[in-house]
Amino acid sequence: MKRPPLPNEFLNDLQQLQEAYLSHSDPIKQSGFHGGEARWRSEREVILKAVDKDGDFLDVGCANGYLLECLVDWADEKGITIRPFGVDQGANLIALAQKRFPNHESQFWVGNAWDWIPPRKFHYVYTLADNVPEALINDYLLRLMQHYVTTDGILIVGAYGSNSKKQPAVNVADSLTDAGLHVDGQATCGELPVTHVAWTRAGQ
Repeated sequence: MKRPPLPNEFLNDLQQLQEAYLSHSDPIKQSGFHGGEARWRSEREVILKAVDKDGDFLDVGCANGYLLECLVDWADEKGITIRPFGVDQGANLIALAQKRFPNHESQFWVGNAWDWIPPRKFHYVYTLADNVPEALINDYLLRLMQHYVTTDGILIVGAYGSNSKKQPAVNVADSLTDAGLHVDGQATCGELPVTHVAWTRAGQ
């Protein structure tokens, strides 16, 4: 059955977000973050709390690929090898990601995860909760589990808040639970918290 399209307003917001990212040359700012390198690492490395062994890692909404590059390096420091894959609806952002991984260009695709089906499945799949409108998050997470995650894989869901706006990150563990998925772990960063990550293992 054909899936209903995302609302035009949401798609327009995604296009504006891509243009805002591409207005910067700093890879961190191209990733939508303006807090500097130290905070970037502390507020993003928490994603690796869900990573316990080597495996393929798909970043859904990977933007310019810089977060994925950092995760690969940070995991390597812990003795874990993650193989990078990414998808983003922004063709220009994917072009940047492919340049960032010159030996892995074929592992990055242009597509919107709401209706894009990957050519294969992955052990680790990371997505932000706001990749789709809030009303669609349950269907979205279940779709990722069905089409993206291997039978022994892990779906990792993240959310970011804002220190400057005193806005805490959404509790993504609740998002998993609301979708009928088991929460196998969660981690936060900052007092707000400014980052919230939760994950579920396939087959639970």
